[in-house]
Amino acid sequence: MTGAAALGAFMAGELVDAQRKLATDPHSRSTLHGEVSVLLDCPELLSDEATTATRARSAWSRGQMSEAVDILEADGRGTSAYARRLRSELDLLHPGHRLSSPEGQVTSTPHRAEGEGLRVLHLITNSLPHTQSGYSLRTHRILCALADRGVRSIALTRTGYPVMVGKVFADDVDLVDGIEYRRALPASLGATPQLRLEQEVQAALDTVHEIRPHVLHATTDYRNALVAQAVSEATGIPWVLEVRGLMEQTWIAARHTEQARAAAESSEKVRLVRSREGELAASASAVVTLSATMAEQLIERGVDPDRITLVPNGVDETLLSGHLSVNEARRHVGLDLPDGAFAVGAVSALVDYEGFETVLNAAGRLLHDPGTDPELRERLHVVLVGDGVAAPGLAELARELGIQDRVLLPGRVPAAEARFWVQSLDVVTVTRLDREVSRSVTPQKPIEALALGRPVILSDLPALQETVTGRDGTLHATLIKAGSAEQLAEEIAGLAADGELRVRHSVEGQRMAQERTWSALVRRYEQVYTNVSHQKAEENRSGE
Repeated sequence: MTGAAALGAFMAGELVDAQRKLATDPHSRSTLHGEVSVLLDCPELLSDEATTATRARSAWSRGQMSEAVDILEADGRGTSAYARRLRSELDLLHPGHRLSSPEGQVTSTPHRAEGEGLRVLHLITNSLPHTQSGYSLRTHRILCALADRGVRSIALTRTGYPVMVGKVFADDVDLVDGIEYRRALPASLGATPQLRLEQEVQAALDTVHEIRPHVLHATTDYRNALVAQAVSEATGIPWVLEVRGLMEQTWIAARHTEQARAAAESSEKVRLVRSREGELAASASAVVTLSATMAEQLIERGVDPDRITLVPNGVDETLLSGHLSVNEARRHVGLDLPDGAFAVGAVSALVDYEGFETVLNAAGRLLHDPGTDPELRERLHVVLVGDGVAAPGLAELARELGIQDRVLLPGRVPAAEARFWVQSLDVVTVTRLDREVSRSVTPQKPIEALALGRPVILSDLPALQETVTGRDGTLHATLIKAGSAEQLAEEIAGLAADGELRVRHSVEGQRMAQERTWSALVRRYEQVYTNVSHQKAEENRSGE
């Protein structure tokens, strides 16, 4: 019973309560008890009676990958399907490990005739219309902008997607705004991660023989890079790796506690992933990444700086026109706020490292501090649009602060409606916590908010600063120390009191956003593609 109660607390975001419930029954033989301890990143709460599979999952979830395999082998389960899956994933991270390419599939690098349009095969993890995320939206905007410039792009998603995310009746191909997303959906799914990647290699080779691309473009993470590497070795087609995030940093950031994050940083998984992604990036024909801070980390991992091109997050040109006023946007989305309400918040995934507790704590200060301007106390509301694992905890924090009547959590909204929700806010907050992933990965939210004419307050972290800095070095947002509710409260109060300042931020931010349209940014991709295809042609000529 304690396992079920702990699971309920975990799902409600009450992590401390879930831990407390497990601790009351340290000798439980319940499998659920063990599995919840894994979810909580609390190996110390594992019962002595935990099953072999649960103990292996605990080690694996903590990033001790070899230990997990050893646990299974020591109990005679080394040949089980579970052990084979874990061992296969571990093999993929070993230096120099390669995927196999089907024999007899080798083809020659297509020659690009003078004036011929570029053809590119993109190897990606997921896509529209089945997944709406920063990753899939950036991919789609890039492909659309490339198509407008005459570059034919076809994208292939990972083996089994989107069936594996519940889209059982998905088609083999989806056309979204004229962009072709192909699916690797074999009749029988490979039993291990390596076999599934090799199925994707086969699907990619089938596409290569059909469209004869000049370039392969793999996008985060290392598994897509392995597929591109295998296809390139079989065909001679150059490949580009786009690093949109550092996988191990995202994994660390997802741990539930500071203790778990500290343990994760020294784990085997982090060491292997960091090394593997650096190795693959260094072997690509060229590398694209989102920020200077991320480029610096890639250089530290052995990537030649001359082969790195920066393509920051951009904006859809449609965001720069047809704006609604705050009241018009609220009516459009049905946001029920009092007349004259001053709304701060964000449209985002509600996850821990986004730091939305800082927004609630700042609101709590303003609403309870007798020194706050009475008009602001009357008008202030917080609107956090989206869903994620942090949502229950945010709702509970609002109750603890006594501001639940001023906090709205509408949940996830359709991607097409997101811009109107942003426009319904008076100020957009991007309050990421000071973690490694937040210091290097640039979100799309700040530049999109600027394009929509909304003032932005964001954490003073390198990657975030970079997103709101114009070509002339001018900063177009208000910075606060990450996690500082006091400073955030001061900046909210200042913007609320000064309408002219908000207008000035809006105008200057929109002007800066015009520098970052996708139609302008994708020319950098086009140049990278041209460079690597010319370089490959030169290599072929010199080898004749």
